[in-house]
Amino acid sequence: MLHPPELFEIRNRNFADILETLRRHAPCSLAQISEETGIGLTTVKKCMEQGVKLGMVVYGEIAESTGGRKAQLFCPNPEYQYYLMILVDNNDFVCRLYDFNRRCVEESRRPFPMEGFFQQLCKEIHTFTAEYDVGTLCLSMPCVMKNGAIVDWYYNPALQGFPLQEELEQRFGIHVLVQNDMKLTVLGAASHPDEAASRNLVTAQFGHNGIGVGEMVNGQVLEGFSGFAGEVGYTRGIRKDIMGTAYLARIARSVIICINPQKIIFYRSNRQNRFDKIFEEAVRGLPSYAIPEYTVSEAYFQDMTDGFFRLIDAKGYYKKGSDPNA
Repeated sequence: MLHPPELFEIRNRNFADILETLRRHAPCSLAQISEETGIGLTTVKKCMEQGVKLGMVVYGEIAESTGGRKAQLFCPNPEYQYYLMILVDNNDFVCRLYDFNRRCVEESRRPFPMEGFFQQLCKEIHTFTAEYDVGTLCLSMPCVMKNGAIVDWYYNPALQGFPLQEELEQRFGIHVLVQNDMKLTVLGAASHPDEAASRNLVTAQFGHNGIGVGEMVNGQVLEGFSGFAGEVGYTRGIRKDIMGTAYLARIARSVIICINPQKIIFYRSNRQNRFDKIFEEAVRGLPSYAIPEYTVSEAYFQDMTDGFFRLIDAKGYYKKGSDPNA
């Protein structure tokens, strides 16, 4: 017998899959959605009825008849809600606004002072919420996070313990997701079609916000007891030279030994891109069966964005919090 949490997860997954099909192939009939997703026609019909009622789905034209009754077509409503994603990169806010079709409609990059981080963040959010119907706010942070609170931010220690997600939810009254940047990258990277079989994956960047990795084991992103998993900048025993390769190779080797990933994705940065050398040093002397594949990617910000969309789908945040029966 399925319990409420399991039913909630199944319903979320079904609705998210239906919306993804609409975004890719709209206008669609109920039969087309059912065939594309593999979800039963009755379930699809119920989801579409709720979607239309909430305003997230709108009627399209009536399809041409193929000999039987003409089918009603459906489309997602791009203005149902907007997703605001703010990615903290060094001392900049990288802001991306997406409509309900998940098309980027506005993008900006603005500096902020560390000592006034929260105040400036709220001002930045307000500039978007004043103009758009933002239903979900996503904030990527370069620090240790746990349950939406800042556990440890090396460059901004004054905010240690600050309940960031809770404060933003109370101030703006919308869905809020706050997560560590590297944990988002591995979640987003794993959603790509070419990584579909990679359930043991590591992402690594050396430069954007210091040194960090994201780790996925058996399809689950590792967070650890306090959110500390992946904070490889604490690795000691060798001089911390981010411009060289020895220190970074030691970090990569430790991750390979502890996580045994199928693949490592290195992100390019303006500080370190000698990944062939780093990987060669990292795997030297390891047995062949333990050596992962590796690739180099330019998609650091895009993978964070894709990670947020996965969280939005998992939590059902494609429905606005203000919607009745949501």
